[in-house]
Parts: sequence; structure tokens; C-alpha cells
Amino acid sequence: MSPGLSSTYAARNVAPVGLLIGVLGFLIAVSAANSAPATGTEISIYAATPPLFWIGIGVALSVGVLTLAFAASWIQWAGSLALSGLSVLAIVALPLVRGYFFYGLSDSLRHLGAARRLVADDLAFSEIVYPGSYAYSGFLAVLSGIPLERAMLFVVFSMMVLFVVFGTLCVRTIVPDRRAVAVAAVSILLFLPLNQISLHPHFHTFSLTTFFAPVLLYVVIKHLTAETADSTLPGRLSSTDLGFGVGAIAVVLYHPLAATDLLIVLGAIVATQWVGRRMFPEMLLARSPPLYGQFLFLVVAFAVWNGQQDAAVRHSSNIVEALNGWITGAAQAGEDITQRTESAESVGLSVTEIFVKLFLVKVFYVLVAAAVVLANLRSTYFEDGSSTVTTAFSVSGIALGAFALVTFIGPINEYFFRHIGFGMILVGTLAPIGLTKGIEGVERLSPGLEVSLKVVGIVALVIGVTLSMLVIFPSPYIAQPTQHVSEQQYEGHVTAIEYRAEGAALSSGRGGPRRYAKAMGVYLDPRLSWKTPPEALPGELRRFRGNDFPTADFYYYIQTEHAERKELVAFRGVRYDAADFRDVDRTTGVSRVMSNGEVDVHYVEYADGPTFTPAQLEPAEPVRSAGSEVDRGGVTA
Repeated sequence: MSPGLSSTYAARNVAPVGLLIGVLGFLIAVSAANSAPATGTEISIYAATPPLFWIGIGVALSVGVLTLAFAASWIQWAGSLALSGLSVLAIVALPLVRGYFFYGLSDSLRHLGAARRLVADDLAFSEIVYPGSYAYSGFLAVLSGIPLERAMLFVVFSMMVLFVVFGTLCVRTIVPDRRAVAVAAVSILLFLPLNQISLHPHFHTFSLTTFFAPVLLYVVIKHLTAETADSTLPGRLSSTDLGFGVGAIAVVLYHPLAATDLLIVLGAIVATQWVGRRMFPEMLLARSPPLYGQFLFLVVAFAVWNGQQDAAVRHSSNIVEALNGWITGAAQAGEDITQRTESAESVGLSVTEIFVKLFLVKVFYVLVAAAVVLANLRSTYFEDGSSTVTTAFSVSGIALGAFALVTFIGPINEYFFRHIGFGMILVGTLAPIGLTKGIEGVERLSPGLEVSLKVVGIVALVIGVTLSMLVIFPSPYIAQPTQHVSEQQYEGHVTAIEYRAEGAALSSGRGGPRRYAKAMGVYLDPRLSWKTPPEALPGELRRFRGNDFPTADFYYYIQTEHAERKELVAFRGVRYDAADFRDVDRTTGVSRVMSNGEVDVHYVEYADGPTFTPAQLEPAEPVRSAGSEVDRGGVTA
């Protein structure tokens, strides 16, 4: 009997019936979601999705976890693992299943425009810092004939699938038994990197690259744990070398900042191998196949591509500036995090509450991974393969943590959570090893506690999955709106931008209309794209000026249903009340000239007299997403 498999009568005979019920629950759930497509903007994808979906997924996931714990055969084990994985992935795929036109505001809309220009041959491949995900999206759109917006949703989902599959394979390569694979799969399904601060489930290029990174780390682990040379290839070459080359180029083209994190991970391993071979030859990592060639290849690919990109060079300069500021004491640490904390508190979320909602599950896994690192100092606890990879990821984690602390300082502190999120990949590989060893240890000490231990594990898992699933997507639960872009919302902005009078400015709340111009792949002078402050609604709209750039004697104010519900529901009315939006149409000199049900475009005639200039035109959004605009796809997204 393989580890983790049960031999009881109930497991052998009840599990198949349970799996059948689980599969039916899964099919009913997906059908219910697919039959209720989004008809308008949705502030919470959780609330807008039919309850039958959540019931069906709840049944499927519960059955999958139970049968995974008590499976009596390989078929039951594999079926329950697949059912558990598909149930969680169905939640992740909701924007696709429910027919979203597009998912992702701000940076995602800018990426849509860049991908559109690349497909239309209006933007050269070499002009973009991270063209990889754009090219992938364009390829899918052209090959399948589906709209580019939907192809980009497929790209996001496929990257998440790769993360789950290869994250699990990383652990399986280290500890090749079913229990470890089950623990790893369930752990990976919690989507450890997502933190809704700097890593997101929409088209966000750094997040996509982070989801892809386990593919490359799997190749690295296979290389480090290889026991014999590949006789089918000449010289020192191996199949992992070839796989690494393809993956390394992909990572460089997907996002240079994530490639930097990988360089740090591999650089730490290479440095440890080099020092170990000279000073600690008995160290298992020192005796493992060297990663010198792979690291050098990634360095060269990174330097060749990013050396010609101005945005990447500027970001490198910012890192040096931050490090210098830290050494001299001139830079202020955690400025961006302080702003986020203040924004969260402004909508009634305490730091403790937001921490529990976003990071409690991750903290548990970090503690388990830390225990694995400490236990590895006693080499008798782990097999050679586990010890080798644990040592490698331990030194990598320390190096990556040090780099994250550097970014915590000065002008790049907004990237702190990106590097922390990337580091969760290492945590997601080490923690399942520790959990598996812990389960085995308890069973050896108290063989009669096997069933009780599984029950406790299932309860803990249900709690962890629930906490994790609640924050896969932004929602009012964490004082953020779901990043839904409905077709009416998009087309309303397209109409306003295309048919506006020449020289007239466009204005809207928070993000401004320019992001939609970017999504269209057209240029809108930033001096003619204003952000309307809350103080201007509704009475001061006629006296408001976004800047001193001379324009026509009027401008257009765009008000959307999404903006109204975002402010009143997700942000809990911290800056607006319902009358601010309702009374725009009742203001003298303001006329609605276009409406499609979700987007209202108002003609605003300038009033005589002094202009209205509020104290703060661009206040921080509550629990906002990191990233600012950089021309030609800079390194922020």
C-alpha cells in the first residue's frame, strides 16, 4: 500500500460513489456559471456568480479533498486530485466561464492596447520591454479567431494552470510519493503568490511571469537532483539544459523584474555551489550538478534583451539609487506601504484585518518552510534530493529577501510585495516537504492517530481554502472592486474618445479616460485627459480644470456605473455619496450627451470666474494596486 492510501472497506467502496457525486457537482457548477453570463459591470464576481455554482464547487471540492485523504487505490487518488484541482481552477476561470469581455483595469488596459498594436503591426516586437505575453495573446487570437480581449483571459488562465501543474511537479521531483504530491497540489492550489497588492489574477505581466516561473524552477530541480548523465546528448549537455534555455528566454521576454528575481535565485545557488566545492566538499549541494552554464545563459539573455530597453535601464538605476539611499540614510523606507495602510484604514479596514484576509495562510506556509530550512541543518532528517533542493532554496530565499529589503527603501518600495510574492514560489516548494515529513513523523509516533490526523488536516484545509478563495479576486470583502471591464463600459469610452470635439478634454474619476485610449491603441494627449476629484462633484464641475493647457470652452465628463458602485460599495463611500453622482445631471451647464446604460458622457460648459483647484487631485486609492505607467510597456506591470 502506497503512503497516504487507505485499505478500509469504506474507502474502497464509498469513494467511487463520492467521486461521482463530486463530478456531478462540478459539472452543475460550471454549467450554472456559464448559463449566467455577465450582462453588466460587476463589482463583486463572487456576489454576481449564481449560488448554484458555489454550492456545486463546494460539493466537488469537499468530495475531492475527502477522497484524496482516504483514497484506497491509485485511480481514486488520481481522480480525487484531479477533481480538487479542477474545482479550484473553475473559480479562477470565472471571468472566462461567465463570458467577461475583459478582466483588468489600469495596467491591464494598457497591456491590451500594446497587444493590439503589436498584432496590428503598429508596434515592433523589439520596442516593448516585455513582449512575450503580448505575442502569446496575439498568437491565440489570430490562430483561434477569438477577440484579443478574450485571448488575453485565456493567457492568464493558462499561466495559472502552469503554476499549479509545475509547482506540484517541483515537489514530486524532490519527494516522489503520493502523499507529498497530494499535499503539494493542495498547497499550490491555494495560489500562494497572489496578494492583491502586487500580484493579481488579471493580465498583469509580472504576475504572469511569476505563474510561469515554476516551469523553469522544475527544470532547475531536475538538474540538481539528476543522478546520471544523459547518454543521448553530447558532452555536458542534458535535456534539462535545453529546457532551461527555452524557459529562460521566455522569462526574460515576459518580464525583466521577474527575470531579475530568477537571476538572484540562481545566482545564490551558483555562489553556494562554487564556495561549497572549495570549502565544504561534503555539502550535498556542492556535489550536485553545477548550474554555472544555466546561470550564465540567463545573464547573457537578460543583458542582451534589456540592455537595449530604456525602461529596464532606468529601473536598474533606481535599484542602485535605492541601495545608495539605504547606505547613506537619505531614502525613506516603506513609503508605499504606509500609503496603503492609510488607504485601507480610510475605508474602515484595520491593518490586522487586512493582514488576516490577505496573508494568514501565507504566514502559515512561511513558518512551515522556515522549519524545513532549520531541520535541513540536521541532514539526517531528509533524503539527499530533499536536502539538496532545500539548501538551494534556503540560500535563494535569503538572497531574495535581502533584495526585497533593498526595494523596500526609496523610489522602488512599491515593488516590495512583488518580490515577496515571487519568493512564495520557494515557500510553496519547501512547505509541502515539511508538512509531509510532519505527517509521517506523527504517524510513526502514534500509528492509531492516522484517521484523526486526516480529519484535522481536512478541517485545516477547508479553512485555508476558504480564506484563499475569498481573495483570489478583488471584491468589497477587501475594499476593492472586481476588475471587470464590461463591453458597454469599454465601448462607451471608445465612443467618447472617437467622437469628442477636437481640442476638448475628457475627464473621469480616479484613473481618468486615458487608459481606455491606451486600450484602443490610440494616442490621447495626457493634457486632455483629466482625473476629476471628488470635491468637484457635482457643483464644481464647471469651474474644474485638470491643467492649464488651452482647450475648447468646454470638456466632457465621463461617469460610469462601475465608478459609482466602486466608490459607494467597494470603497464604502469614503470620498463620495450617492448624491454626488445623481446630481450631475441636475447641474446647470452640464448636459448628458451620450449614454449606453453603463457609461454617461456629459458636456460641461466652463463657468466664468475663478477656477476650482482642490488641494489633492490624485489621492491614493484604498488598498490600491501597485504600478504606474511607463511608456512602451515599462517594468512596472
